[in-house]
Amino acid sequence: MAIHTGTWPNGVPCWVDCSYQEAHRGLHHAKDFYGRLFGWHVVDGDDDYAICLKDDHPAAGITLTQDENAPTVWNTYLAVDDVDTFVQRVAQAGGQIILPPQEVGASGSMAFCSDPTGAVFGLWQGGEHPGFGISGEAGTVAWSTLLTKDLDAARAFYAEVFGYTYVDADEYGVVAALPDGTRICSIHLADQLPDDASASWLPHFGVADRDSSAQLAQELDGFILMTFDSPMGPEAIIQAKHGEVFGIVEVEEA
Repeated sequence: MAIHTGTWPNGVPCWVDCSYQEAHRGLHHAKDFYGRLFGWHVVDGDDDYAICLKDDHPAAGITLTQDENAPTVWNTYLAVDDVDTFVQRVAQAGGQIILPPQEVGASGSMAFCSDPTGAVFGLWQGGEHPGFGISGEAGTVAWSTLLTKDLDAARAFYAEVFGYTYVDADEYGVVAALPDGTRICSIHLADQLPDDASASWLPHFGVADRDSSAQLAQELDGFILMTFDSPMGPEAIIQAKHGEVFGIVEVEEA
């Protein structure tokens, strides 16, 4: 079991949450869909925020918005030790500040930004909630990928802001690593995306068996957008009933 305590290093994808437009209906669906797909127990919190637990450890969140124009999406948060400092770095590197830093009670502080290629991400300075309490196994986030149409711009931005170094580089993408060599995410060239499709961060949730999990997602009113084999293992891209897209990847049992 990949249990984590304490804060995460700067730049590491440390948390994900799904923002639903239809508050109560969306939350009801999320509890059923993700509870059955990943074995989550969803605990309602304050201020329209729920925590999804895997084996009693925080694995993801569900947030509810009253904005009728907001799409249902999975948000990826990158860890920072000082959200104000990193917001300045984002702006200096050519990114945009969508939501300026704000405290989230005792849980921590956050901001929302976009990189120069258009991908939106959160910054999370952990307090009582440092981020994932469990990851890297079935039912938890196993990997994160930035899909972008401008690989060079994305590489330059995240290296400048977070100090990413890159390994396993080819014309289609790179694996990002911390200065100590720890591999944390990937940046993938998605030049076949439609013209109106934005760059985005895509969480990949671990599953014990790709095919059976994809079939279950379909039985729960989701859609299998594609299946393929990658260096990480058998993968599938899923779109849930309310429109959010995520990946699943087969991982070895702990």
